Amino acid sequence: MEILREILVALHLIGMAIIVGGYFSLIRSPKVAPGMLHGSYLQLITGILLLGLAEMGDGEVKHMKMGIKLVIAILVTVFAFIGNKKQKAFASGTLNGAPAGAGADAAVATGVKNPSATMAHLVFAGAIINVLVAVFVH
Repeated sequence: MEILREILVALHLIGMAIIVGGYFSLIRSPKVAPGMLHGSYLQLITGILLLGLAEMGDGEVKHMKMGIKLVIAILVTVFAFIGNKKQKAFASGTLNGAPAGAGADAAVATGVKNPSATMAHLVFAGAIINVLVAVFVH
């Protein structure tokens, strides 16, 4: 059971690294990359599985801390999903009434802000807040 927990912890941390790394790799022109969405899914699923393992174990589970982390993880996943959807629409040129096929290149040429930028910031901030809760809330 301990090996399974260690594997899940490693995958959980990899999910966070994907979110943070994806954000920093696109920081000059922030957007929600598909990897950030997949990283949020990975974090949410492995976090729930880790909670289930903790509940089955003999140790004490801090339910308030886990509840806070779960709410933040759900919000991060929702923000990543919305941002990814906006990014796909922006890339195809169908967002904000732009002609179909104009795509992100035409928007960059005219200086239009990427509509998924705000969601990218929220996904990053949520992931960092979740790490801070995990480390500092007892």
